Amino acid sequence: MRSKFTKFFILTASLGLFLFTQTSAQQNISFVRVSQKAKVFQAIGFADVEINYSRPSANGREIWGTLVPYGLAPNGFGNGKPMPWRVGANENTTISLSHDAKINGSKIPAGIYSIHAIVQEDEWTIIFNKDIDAWGSFFYEQSNDALRIKAKPQQAAHSELLTFGFENLTQASSDVFVHWGKVKVPFKVEFDQHTVALDRFRKELTNLPGFNQAAFGAAARYCMQNNVNLDEAMTWIDKALGMNGGDNFNNKSVKAGLLTAKGKKAEGDKIMEGAFEIATEAELNNYGYQLMGQNRLDEAIKIFELNIKRHPDAWNVYDSLGEALNNKGDKAGAKKNYEIAYEKAPGQQKARIEGIIKGL
Repeated sequence: MRSKFTKFFILTASLGLFLFTQTSAQQNISFVRVSQKAKVFQAIGFADVEINYSRPSANGREIWGTLVPYGLAPNGFGNGKPMPWRVGANENTTISLSHDAKINGSKIPAGIYSIHAIVQEDEWTIIFNKDIDAWGSFFYEQSNDALRIKAKPQQAAHSELLTFGFENLTQASSDVFVHWGKVKVPFKVEFDQHTVALDRFRKELTNLPGFNQAAFGAAARYCMQNNVNLDEAMTWIDKALGMNGGDNFNNKSVKAGLLTAKGKKAEGDKIMEGAFEIATEAELNNYGYQLMGQNRLDEAIKIFELNIKRHPDAWNVYDSLGEALNNKGDKAGAKKNYEIAYEKAPGQQKARIEGIIKGL
């Protein structure tokens, strides 16, 4: 028979276990956060930028200098050191950079960084820190900083929720901004677009595109057109030329251009002569337009004249020569060739060509 004490002990222990279990369960239950999570992503050329953060609401509160204090805030938790603002809520706000970058002109390696800020009314110090797993800035350590930049706050229309975004996008850069209340703070993220592109090419050329001569040719052409990475580009174009179907006008013209860029014009000219011998009408026409795009009008005119000699019955060859001569200011020569193009052109092209002739 159990004593009263034994029964009381068992009841108390059971109740304690029940309460502990209930409390633990409540701690593990997920509720909707007041400051909900968000993510923004932007491709910049072949590079990627992603920001993960939580979005506090202004909710009628005075934000700057009050809710978010100016300068470092006292820290009664974490490491106890005065701390910057977490630029968000809850866990660290983080930014992911797929490649080495510059932020407001200062270099930062590829990677993931937490974002913090020392806020002042007329200038922010934005901090990119290597510790990405902490809760807010309570455990922030300056020794883990990867970069600090200065940024100027701007007055803006009210944003109830803290918002990160991208604007002024180019192939190499974008402004990233944080906007909350009536304050918006931008900073510029930029990548070396050629370095990023070449990194992409190298990866792709070891995958399925690497079985296609056109892929090697396209990578080499990019280098030729931008005068970068010429030595590796030469290995790519030689690879293309040696593959099935690769001994063609496009690849030969790229090799000629690379040789010229490397100071070997005579060798390049010789290869280009061989390329002209196998070029189709369309290939010669496209090459002529490439030359026009480089303001090499005289060379373009010679290519279009060669195309007429090769393909005298094609209307488009006269149309192209007419355009080149017109760009050079030879309106009489342009009109003569446009008139021939008009006579040979299909019906849907005649109105366009007639309009050009009337404008000469």
